[in-house]
Amino acid sequence: MPISLDKNPVILVVHGVQLGDDSSLTQDKMIRNSIQSRLNKLDFEFGVDLYKYENISDTSLKKLKNLSNVLFATGIGAILAQPIIDLVGDVTISLSNDSTDSKIRKGLLKKVMSYHEAGVPLYIVAHSLGSVYAFDVINELIETNGLFDRDDPLTWPVQGLLTIGSPLGLSMFKKTGRNIAASLGRGQFSFKWLNYFDVSDPVVSGSIFGKKYRGLKIAEKYKKDTLDFGWFITDYPIDTGKNWLLAHTAYWDSAAVGDGLLDMMV
Repeated sequence: MPISLDKNPVILVVHGVQLGDDSSLTQDKMIRNSIQSRLNKLDFEFGVDLYKYENISDTSLKKLKNLSNVLFATGIGAILAQPIIDLVGDVTISLSNDSTDSKIRKGLLKKVMSYHEAGVPLYIVAHSLGSVYAFDVINELIETNGLFDRDDPLTWPVQGLLTIGSPLGLSMFKKTGRNIAASLGRGQFSFKWLNYFDVSDPVVSGSIFGKKYRGLKIAEKYKKDTLDFGWFITDYPIDTGKNWLLAHTAYWDSAAVGDGLLDMMV
C-alpha cells in the first residue's frame, strides 16, 4: 500500500560491526535521545526501530571463535582474539556475498517492506558496516517494479538514508560490484542520501593511523551526471571531538547528525 502521511515516521537504525550479541545493542535508544534533544520539547511524534544482525554474524563466525580458543589460549592473545575475529570477520562476511551476507540483507529488506506494507514513512540511519547492507537493500528496492516511482514518493519504501562512519568510499567495497547506486529514472523528486563522517575516523578514510582528511568525498563518489539518476547525495565532514576509533563510535551523540536526521524527516 502507498505510504500514508497521516502516520508517524519511523527511523530504522542499522548498526555496524559489534562486539557481543544482539542483546547488547542500544543504538535505537541513542538515536531517539539525540533527536529528542534537538527537538527541544517541540511536539513531533516519531518511532525508532533497530535491525539487529549481530547474532547472524556470530553464528557464522563460531568456528573461527573456537579456533581462537586453541591458538590464543592464554595471556593477551586470549583477550584480543575474540574482538579481532568479531571485527574483521563481520567485514569479511559483508564482502563475501555468501549465505550469511545474503541472510542479513534479506532480513533487512523484509523489515523495510513490513513498514512499507503498513504505509509507514521510513527513514534509515546506518552506521559503519550497516551502511553497506542498507545501501545494498535500497538499491535492490529501487530496481523492483512498482517501487520508487520518482514522481510519487509515496511508493518509496525508504524516504531517506543517513549514513554515519560509512566505509562505502573505500575501494574494497566498490570492487565487490554490489555497491552501485541504481538510477531511479526521470522524474521530479530525488532520493536523499546524507553521509556524515569524522575526518579522523579510520574506518571511513582507510588510514590505520587515523590521519585527518580534509575535503574527502565518500558518498559523492556514487553520483552520476545523468538526468535519470535521481539521488541527492551530500557528504558532511564533521569533527566529533574524538580521535581514531573513538571517533568511529561518537556519531550517536553528534548534534550535527541529530539535526540532519530531523531536517530530513520534517
